[in-house]
Amino acid sequence: MTDTDHTSSRKQPGTRPEDHTDWVALGRRLQNIQNTLVHHESTPRYGDDYYAEALRRLLTDPGCGWISTAEHQWLLDLHTQVDRRNAQEANRRAREARARYATASRKICAALAGWLRRVTNEQTVPARYRREGVLLAADWLDPATSAAPHASSPASAASSSPQQAPVSPLDSEVLLALRNAGEREGQLAVGWWQQHTLEGRTASEQAQTAQTVLEGIDSSDDAVVAALPRFDVTGYDADRYQAHAPVGAPGWSALPDHDQALVVDAVRDGFTDAVRDGVAARCHAVLTAREGTR
Repeated sequence: MTDTDHTSSRKQPGTRPEDHTDWVALGRRLQNIQNTLVHHESTPRYGDDYYAEALRRLLTDPGCGWISTAEHQWLLDLHTQVDRRNAQEANRRAREARARYATASRKICAALAGWLRRVTNEQTVPARYRREGVLLAADWLDPATSAAPHASSPASAASSSPQQAPVSPLDSEVLLALRNAGEREGQLAVGWWQQHTLEGRTASEQAQTAQTVLEGIDSSDDAVVAALPRFDVTGYDADRYQAHAPVGAPGWSALPDHDQALVVDAVRDGFTDAVRDGVAARCHAVLTAREGTR
């Protein structure tokens, strides 16, 4: 029995709208293969639609182990989105960990430097050069507060007694809030960077720029890092601190030089990390979109 007139390209019943598989073409190929293997001839016997429907029922069954090209691409896109969300979550946790570490390390260095300055005097360290070496080490640990003039007399030693040591009005919560404020400014700067560096170029130019910037960030290339938005340390003043500081934070004028330096460092760290993470995310998005169009 032959049915050469039954071949058709109409949509098969039960086919999903998102399934773009050409089942009729596959059915025709299967029919030709079967005719060659079984009948040793190329005469169509049951029509392309018959084989097309048989293949569709076999290969679209949930338990057959086969998926269509559209489903395969959907899985790839899903994994790409999951990987991107996981990377963003990892970057967020890394930023929070860096913020906690930066806050804690500054507090520890300041406390250790303060202790060295308090206990270093002519009685505890009689040798002048050793005493100055200890105080220089304190300067290295806490450069925001100078140890000069060095404690070289009982009067100067008494002036650095624990009873007179200044107490910092800043706590870790205030510094973390300031770091978050720096992150917000960094995220705005990333939008400016994307507008002036990526937008308005061809897709190939964007991909090349994104690849170069990503490699430069990963390798800490000075030329690439210098081209990213940078925090204006010299322009940080009382007005910007007032805009960044949380409710209840001490005023700028009430902060000693050491604490003002901690404020600037916290905002700058948040800004810098947000810029690098944000620029890297935009570059990854450009490269991912580029790969998706190939």
